[in-house]
Amino acid sequence: MKMNVISIKIPVKITLFGEHAVVYNKPAIASTIPVFINILGRSIKEKKLIIEFNDINIPTKKVVLDKITNTYVLVPNEIYISRFISYIATGLDICKNELQITDEGGYEIRIESTLPIGAGLGTSAAISVGTIALCVLLSYNKDVEDPSIRKIIALLAWKTEQKVQGMASPMDTFTITYGGLRYIKPWIPEAEYINSPNQLNIIVGYTPKKFTTAELVKNVKNLKVKEEKIIEKLLDIIGEIVEEARDAIIKNDVERLGTLMNVNHGVLEALGIVSLDHSYIIKTLIAAGALGAKTSGAGGGGAFIALAKNKIHATLLKNIAEALGARIVAMELYEKGFIINNDSSRVLKDLIV
Repeated sequence: MKMNVISIKIPVKITLFGEHAVVYNKPAIASTIPVFINILGRSIKEKKLIIEFNDINIPTKKVVLDKITNTYVLVPNEIYISRFISYIATGLDICKNELQITDEGGYEIRIESTLPIGAGLGTSAAISVGTIALCVLLSYNKDVEDPSIRKIIALLAWKTEQKVQGMASPMDTFTITYGGLRYIKPWIPEAEYINSPNQLNIIVGYTPKKFTTAELVKNVKNLKVKEEKIIEKLLDIIGEIVEEARDAIIKNDVERLGTLMNVNHGVLEALGIVSLDHSYIIKTLIAAGALGAKTSGAGGGGAFIALAKNKIHATLLKNIAEALGARIVAMELYEKGFIINNDSSRVLKDLIV
């Protein structure tokens, strides 16, 4: 029996350790955070893909002001929109091909998110996971809590990211599919749950991102071609940091965890992916007593994370980061992956053909 309509709530994620190196089969640590993208969708008879955006912050390319009518038109950045839509269209194509779905109809989808495109919080992976889950649930009556179904969704979402970006690790899609604090083994691929004795006192924020993930991954790849031995050593160091960080989390050694965070950030700076505004914010947070702080994700602006001594200290760090122009979106990690919303009546009523 097929589901006529579905609503999916997908968390985004933060990379604690291992970004960029994970693309080259090194381990990483990532976690979902309580910030969500909602995908609402249903099958339609027409051979069309209709995508509606709600509250999404799309970068503007230019503004056209008509002085006679005193009205203006915002012209969005087509590159960002094209890339954003390609995750949805590619995901649906991969899902249909891999699962041999023969339905010739189309889809109507609404994306709801307050996050800007390319915030560095795994938004593209969240869209990919949500799209694949939507495709699976609209075509088959499957239990998405079944580990085998989750694995299929994670793998197909990863394939989507690979096709759109050229290179991608399974870190984002697997973390978002399964949820919680995860130790990523990209060579399997697998996302092993890390049982942290206590909740980490963190702040997660972002600044405007100046490059796409694909561009930043390509930059590191080009640097690796030019200086292969040195960059290989740096990637190996990141892999070692991840192993030590996993041990520190399990042992609840937050001071050591913070030190490892700072070292990881230093290696990311050496790889050339840390923006000037991030460099300043990170140094300021450390000067304010943060146990550790680092750029998170692909870099070039985007997401960052800082480890505080306690909840009160986390609030202080939040205020400092916001005063420096960052937006703070989370102060804790999240235990779940994507879930199915139960309020289908809202979906049927609100989704407009």
